[in-house]
Amino acid sequence: MWFCVGLGVLGRGRLAIPKDERGRFPARHVSGVDPGLVGVRALDHPSVRAWHRWLLEVYEPRFRVALVTPCSNVKPYPLSPTSRKVAGLLRRLGLWNGFAPQGVEWLYLSDLLVFVPYWRAWDYPACCYELHPEEVLGDRRAFERVVGLLAAVVEVLVGRGLERVVLFLPRRHLRIWEEARSLASVWPLEVRVGYTLFSLRPLGEALSTVIGG
Repeated sequence: MWFCVGLGVLGRGRLAIPKDERGRFPARHVSGVDPGLVGVRALDHPSVRAWHRWLLEVYEPRFRVALVTPCSNVKPYPLSPTSRKVAGLLRRLGLWNGFAPQGVEWLYLSDLLVFVPYWRAWDYPACCYELHPEEVLGDRRAFERVVGLLAAVVEVLVGRGLERVVLFLPRRHLRIWEEARSLASVWPLEVRVGYTLFSLRPLGEALSTVIGG
């Protein structure tokens, strides 16, 4: 199946994705949106609570190094332009095996689900929700809840072997990440890469250094 995000052209061959009237990139959901998974109220959805429990009680990272990238308006995330570029980079670095990353744990930072491992990005509810970072940042109760969960999950994952994180996040997601880090009692070694899609070379260099080190 081919999936097109609706790219436009912006000078000198550069691609641009048109934004909606609120300045947000339009959402694209291959599997549709569950009405119960829209907005901050989705934090109380049974499937979301179950996902959080899975992260805290069951999930174990396969690798000691994680790549953390933002969630996307396109769902499942791997179909987004950003994810496709990052996946291409991982293939070039030899960090790919078949249909999934190899040697690095690719985690999407989700405003709703906290972390979504690449291999679970097609699963419900990760495939079928809509919650923009601005909605979480603008709701103090939701913000505190999400950052508290993120801090708790990272602490647990460190206990399960996560040692280092390569961070590739835009500004809004960084606010959530930094607040969670301030609350956590333990945190993995962190390497930040400036978020840009014009060149992934710095990200590739960081991954090579961290994984090879």
